[in-house]
Amino acid sequence: MPGGATKPRPVRGRPRTVGLDAAIVAAAAELLGEVGMVGLSMDLLAQRAGVGKATIYRRWESKEQLVIDVLQAIVEPSPTPDTGTVVGDLTAYTRMMVERFGQGRMSDVLPHLIEASCYDDQLRASLDDYSRQRQTTLRAILRRGIERGELPKDYDVDLVVDTVLGAFVYRRLMSGAPLNEAFSKRLIAFVLP
Repeated sequence: MPGGATKPRPVRGRPRTVGLDAAIVAAAAELLGEVGMVGLSMDLLAQRAGVGKATIYRRWESKEQLVIDVLQAIVEPSPTPDTGTVVGDLTAYTRMMVERFGQGRMSDVLPHLIEASCYDDQLRASLDDYSRQRQTTLRAILRRGIERGELPKDYDVDLVVDTVLGAFVYRRLMSGAPLNEAFSKRLIAFVLP
C-alpha cells in the first residue's frame, strides 16, 4: 500500500444486526414484568427475543448486567418537583418513591442485583453508577432548598440522600415495614431541620 499504510483487517464473524440489542432489552423488560427476576432465564429470554443464548452472552456477561441495561432503558428518571418549598418537593418525591418501591413483578430486581453485586465487582460498579444517576432528583431538591435559604448552607446533602434512600431500601429489603405516606412524612420531618 502507498505511504506504508496497512491494509485494514477483515472483521470476523457476522456483523451485528442493527436493533438487536434494543430487541433483547425490550424482551427482557417484558419478561421482568411477567415473571420477575427469579423467573427470568437466558433460555426464556433467547426464545422471547428470537435469538440464540450465545447472541445474548456476546453482549452481556451476565443476566444481572443485562438487567442494569434494562433498568436504564425502562425506568424513567423521577421528574424534579418544584412546588415552591423543599417540604413540598420532598413530599412529592417520596410519593413517587413509594410508588416505585411498591410490590409487583419487578419488585425482586433490586434485591437480586444487590445480592449479586456482593460477588461481582463489575456489577457493583454498574449498580453504583445506576444508583448515582437515580439520586439526581433528590440532590436537586436539596440543593434548591439550600439556594432558597430553606436549608442551612452547610446542610449535608450526601448524608441526607443516604438517609432517605437508605430508609426506603431498608424497609423494602429488610424490615418489610410499610412504605406509605405516614412513613414519608416521618422521614421528611427527620431529615429537615
